Amino acid sequence: MKKSIRAVLTLCVALSALTLAGSASAAYSSPKLAVGSLNPSATSGAVRIGAVVANSDDPTARVAIYIPSGYGLTTPAAGTKLGTVTATAAAADLGGAILPLTGELDAVDPNSLSASTKAGIALCLNGATAAQTWDLHLTAAGQTLDVPMLVVPAVPAEAASGYQAKLLVCLPPPDVPTGTPGRAQFGAKLLSATFGVSAITQPTTAGDYKWTSVFTPYNPGVGTVNAAGTVETQSVQHIPTTLKLTYTKKRVVLIRNHVKKVGTLVRFSSAVTEGSSPAAATVVTRLGTKKVGGAKGSFIFIGRPATLTATADLHKGTPIPTGAAPTNGDLYYADLGASACTKTPIFGGAPCVAATVGRSTPRATVKIKGFTR
Repeated sequence: MKKSIRAVLTLCVALSALTLAGSASAAYSSPKLAVGSLNPSATSGAVRIGAVVANSDDPTARVAIYIPSGYGLTTPAAGTKLGTVTATAAAADLGGAILPLTGELDAVDPNSLSASTKAGIALCLNGATAAQTWDLHLTAAGQTLDVPMLVVPAVPAEAASGYQAKLLVCLPPPDVPTGTPGRAQFGAKLLSATFGVSAITQPTTAGDYKWTSVFTPYNPGVGTVNAAGTVETQSVQHIPTTLKLTYTKKRVVLIRNHVKKVGTLVRFSSAVTEGSSPAAATVVTRLGTKKVGGAKGSFIFIGRPATLTATADLHKGTPIPTGAAPTNGDLYYADLGASACTKTPIFGGAPCVAATVGRSTPRATVKIKGFTR
């Protein structure tokens, strides 16, 4: 982890100034958090987490993502791959080019880390104790980058606010002068990241679960942390998100090539709920691979049983950037706006700048036995 070791050396200096340096006037208002299911068609199993910040904002120094109570949180063995990672960064040394980064999230043994990396982690923790140490192991332009991610149990005030733990990441400054020890490789300013986490699983109890996070920027150009610029941003998961598909069938007689045949007229409808509330969604219903309608419709079939599948699509707004053209497999979210973001009192009045809800695509399938006579 040579690249991350050098980054940690400067990070130690930057974080030591956390309570000394700060300018409330710095530009830092765009961070967004998005949380969804690793499998968008099911509100169970592992989660997928994404974050994005505008390139026009100051560089990010520290991010803490709070895991709501009710989610499963396991302790995987060191060396376990927890998920895949995609990210983007603006590389100052490459003319501001946006670099795509890819890799994986791994559980690591903190005792295996170098002394300087451990020292940087200690500064990042700021007196807290990590229950687990994970590593964002990334590659970009032929270089390997390792960014520690720390799992920190909630303190009493955080637990009282509904959170069991937080994921903590500290980043090196990208815009200090070239040659400064610990400067981010390529002068890379992290803009987005998406990662699956098999160690965090979705709740089994229905409800609306609010994830929250605090993002803290650097003072631009000097590598000191701007604590006064800290902002909060949130993401909601509605558990469960379900689609119910119902149908009726009726025997019909058809004339095909002057021959009477018995067929089945099917009328179907579907309804989507988030938690216990009805939800608006785009629904596509297919008979096998053929589209036969949206949330409602009808069709006639003859012969063997028919398989009818309805798929809903909720909150497919904006994808977290990956550095490649958007695909249907990206983490999408709907932006609910700053007005939907409610300040969490334990964060000392930090402005709440955004709220999102992650995409989900619940599905329902029924097999319909038709009339034969």
